[in-house]
Amino acid sequence: MRVINRYYTHKQVLFNKRINDNLEQQAQAWLNELLDRYANSTTVLIHEIAEINPKRNLSKGTSAKCIEMANLPTTGSFPNGWIEKEYNGGMKFCNGDTLIARITPCLENGKTAFINFLDKNEIAYGSTEYIVISAKSNYSSSFFYFLARNHDFVDYAVKNMNGSSGRQRVSGDTISKYRIPVIPREKLESFTNHAEIALKTIKNNSLQNMRLSMTRDALLPKLMSGELKVNDLNS
Repeated sequence: MRVINRYYTHKQVLFNKRINDNLEQQAQAWLNELLDRYANSTTVLIHEIAEINPKRNLSKGTSAKCIEMANLPTTGSFPNGWIEKEYNGGMKFCNGDTLIARITPCLENGKTAFINFLDKNEIAYGSTEYIVISAKSNYSSSFFYFLARNHDFVDYAVKNMNGSSGRQRVSGDTISKYRIPVIPREKLESFTNHAEIALKTIKNNSLQNMRLSMTRDALLPKLMSGELKVNDLNS
């Protein structure tokens, strides 16, 4: 149908998703290879190169973007969506931060996201069951997103959860004590250049898919009800 081709291209959405998946897999494989290659070199604790749950200023009652646990993706870096509502508690974050679900089964399911869609200096928030990782030192923010997707990192987090059955969670303090090998600067810079381009492309593709989906959701009910005619849209 011309309407579907013009206002919602299912193939375009699938194409964007495939590109995103490929970009993510390539960057993830690159970082995994670096971590394996330098596994026997000097190590650092995460808290030496990143801030865990950094302080962010957002007053209660302020309207802000909120990413709820349901919208934290199990695969891919970009959130599945967000809403705007008054802040009344929860973890705060900004562009460049990585979010990790710390509670079972969300942690095991891989609920993780990279934040890069906010305005400059904008603060958003989400569940109290998030851990926020923010880069410092010579490490880029993109590095920590792909580290959070690394199998060994996730395995460490899962094995160090505490609490009663069904309500287990890993603490920010535990995450801060995770050790990683020191990767040579030139290798790290090469990875970072690739990863940052990948995450920006993933963001742009994801935003386009969201716009296409919103257009579809707005138009189809009107077409089905007869409020809009095909000729109205194709004229």
